[in-house]
Amino acid sequence: MSDTTVSQSAVETLDIRSSSPVSGTNAALGEEVAVHLHPQGIPLFITPVSRRLKTDIAAFKAWLVDHEEAIDKLLLRFGAVRLRGFPVKGPEQFGHVMSHYPVAAMGYKGGGGPRAEIAGRVMESTRTEKDRFIPLHHEMCYQRQWPLKLAFYSNIVASSGGATTIGDIRRFEAKIPQRILDEVRKRGVLYRRNFRDGRVPTEGWSGQLLNIHRPWQEAFFTEDKADVEAACEAGGLEWQWLDDGSLQTEIRKSGFVTHPVLGTSHWFNQISNLTALPTSARQWYTLTPEDERNGGRYPNAVLFGDGGTIPAEDVKLLRQIEDEIRVDEPWEAGEIFILDNILCTHGRTPFEGKRDTLIQFLGSGSND
Repeated sequence: MSDTTVSQSAVETLDIRSSSPVSGTNAALGEEVAVHLHPQGIPLFITPVSRRLKTDIAAFKAWLVDHEEAIDKLLLRFGAVRLRGFPVKGPEQFGHVMSHYPVAAMGYKGGGGPRAEIAGRVMESTRTEKDRFIPLHHEMCYQRQWPLKLAFYSNIVASSGGATTIGDIRRFEAKIPQRILDEVRKRGVLYRRNFRDGRVPTEGWSGQLLNIHRPWQEAFFTEDKADVEAACEAGGLEWQWLDDGSLQTEIRKSGFVTHPVLGTSHWFNQISNLTALPTSARQWYTLTPEDERNGGRYPNAVLFGDGGTIPAEDVKLLRQIEDEIRVDEPWEAGEIFILDNILCTHGRTPFEGKRDTLIQFLGSGSND
């Protein structure tokens, strides 16, 4: 799909009856649910069979608590589990049914995309313009700490498009040329990020530039520079204040992470998502000529850990592989989508109409 095309598939979600049942799951999850696998291999769908799980939110909450361990094991196998057809209505109920999962201690301080808190730890998903395609990525892997799992919830389904896309990192890794894997493993990854001063006029900036170039006051939830500096120190970020009042941060990461349960090493970076390519190469980070005339700049730079430039052709190849493994299953209202943040990347297709997809971070991971 091109960067400007809105998917028309949102009007027709997968017919679960046509997908593949998964053997061996009844013993783990019980007879009140059915389990089926998406034709592309992920996600795994769990749907209610009993009337009480279809209609009673308290019963669903109790079932989810009782089967947390079984669902976690399925996440290790498939990376993504989709709970379709359960009676979850609104952000408060979404927060309630997931409340037994551990909190992600770092929250979203210093996060890359604009989003607001909705109810408790429930947040909106990344807020960006409707015609933008958000590429596959690991959540907050540019930070010292990041969420182990993500839970999405579809509160309002877009009239067209707006799928939360996913990718199996094991399939992705299998397609990456060995020379790229070796180079990243050898040199690591440097994330250099700039947060503008929200008090500086932005007249003439495009809506997209305003969206992707966050003010430090918004990203760190404070107007106090001392608080920002303390947050940078706690997050392992090198930081400096620039003459225009903006904040520049740097952090070096290995580009890989060891899964805390499986013990396996996996690609874990945002080289393909955050590396700026020439205009029109990817809409998510395209500046207009007017932005450039007005002094706009990309808020993110991704380099090799030694400061070397990552070849544009390699970034394009990684994005091509992402397109090959991406799964774009449309939402149904009320669905919950749980992802392992290491084993499964996520993104979003462009959309039309109103879309309200919410997110919770579950548990904290670290490269330290």
